[in-house]
Amino acid sequence: MRLKFFCLILILSVCLISPAAVLAATLSLSPSTGTFNKNCPFSLDIILDTEGAQTDGTDAILIYDNSRLTVNSITAGAIYSDNPGSNIDDVTGKITVSGLASVSQAFSGKGTLAKVNLTVKDSAPTGATQIKFDFDANDKTKTSDSNVVEKGTVVDVLSQVTNGNYTIGSGTACTSSSPAILPNTGGGNQGAVSTPSATEVPFKILPPAGTEKFTFTLAIVGSVLSVLGILGLALL
Repeated sequence: MRLKFFCLILILSVCLISPAAVLAATLSLSPSTGTFNKNCPFSLDIILDTEGAQTDGTDAILIYDNSRLTVNSITAGAIYSDNPGSNIDDVTGKITVSGLASVSQAFSGKGTLAKVNLTVKDSAPTGATQIKFDFDANDKTKTSDSNVVEKGTVVDVLSQVTNGNYTIGSGTACTSSSPAILPNTGGGNQGAVSTPSATEVPFKILPPAGTEKFTFTLAIVGSVLSVLGILGLALL
């Protein structure tokens, strides 16, 4: 009886110590590199990959050099059913894109959150320029940066971003670099595709994100209660 009890405790201890799978969504720009000449238009796709997470919504915030680039418009993708608005702040060089899932259907998978249409200014200095996500990986409760909200938990599951590194060329020819909008490859609704104008449009702010520590604590408490229940049955 004691040997059986000891083996049960050992198995349960191993199960509790083993790390649980952590959902980790990503945001990236496509293409993430390229050379664009002065006075030439080009487009970038904001790609969301939920990495298996069911999501209620996403905010993507991009920072760009407004002395080199002009953002003309933003075209919403089809991965979320509601695109509450996009904001282009050419004074500070910031783009905000938001997408919300329907109440009945979350989005899980990989697809295009939005397409950003830009033009290289005629007066842009040549050389390297970057378009990067506003993202603080060390503060998961921050709601003013880019975030991907998990369905039902309000936890920010965004773990990694891929910024864009580009070169302003000295040539005069314009080359096409407008990737097509990716289809919805997840379980969310396709939704209607909207095309916000290049002027400021009010947008919704996603609810404050939770913390991974809180989610992990709940998992531990649930596991401990399960262990106590099993031990109670073993001692009967």
